[in-house]
Amino acid sequence: MQQHDVPPPSSPGSDHDPDFGLGGDFPRGSSEILGFSVEKRVLRAWRFGAGGAAPLLVVGGVHGDEPSSVGAVAELGQRLRAGAVAAPGPVWLVPRLNPDGLARGRKNSARDVDLNRNFPAANFRRAHDPGYFPGEEPLSEPETAALAALIDRAGIAGIVAVHAPFACVNYDGPAVAWAERVAAACGWPARGDIGYPTPGSLGSWFGIDRGLPILTVELPPGPLDAFRDRCRAALDEALTMNPIRIR
Repeated sequence: MQQHDVPPPSSPGSDHDPDFGLGGDFPRGSSEILGFSVEKRVLRAWRFGAGGAAPLLVVGGVHGDEPSSVGAVAELGQRLRAGAVAAPGPVWLVPRLNPDGLARGRKNSARDVDLNRNFPAANFRRAHDPGYFPGEEPLSEPETAALAALIDRAGIAGIVAVHAPFACVNYDGPAVAWAERVAAACGWPARGDIGYPTPGSLGSWFGIDRGLPILTVELPPGPLDAFRDRCRAALDEALTMNPIRIR
């Protein structure tokens, strides 16, 4: 973990470091601090399970105006902790990648960076439309740098990124069959094209450049209560059908 010039964080459960009903270490998994946001909020990951399949990552809260994605990932973690859903390999959860944006109800980070344009993809570019500032350079933001470090350190071989509000299962990399299975489970269509360019996105970097499977589960607009069952079906199926088997 990177060193940061901040006081030691409080234990999970505080406003500074919410536990999302997951707590700290427990029989089926553990948690760790990945780093801190620009405004020194904790970036925490939870790890569940073992098994022979390659590790998966599920991340939410990339955009601060998509709080349903945070709830969706947190509730998935609660099911994993309770043993209500299982995966064939380890699962890492990062429920809120952009805590500063979430605190403001604003899409971008505290430095007004769209974190999903700040990854080191080959298509990263500084030119951008209003509201999509990609940062000064790839991984210039502590939030994306922390997530990229986890991906490399943990050997993540598949990702589910939870966003809103397009109600579909978007995919990059070798993930067509995975996306179609998840789409069948939840009733939202599988889409290989979200409809606009995404330079510097997590999908571009992980799926296109690295050639690894990544799903973007786009929730509908509005609160999670309105589509909780379909969201649960999507994420549970995504974990059950781990796209990378024993290596």
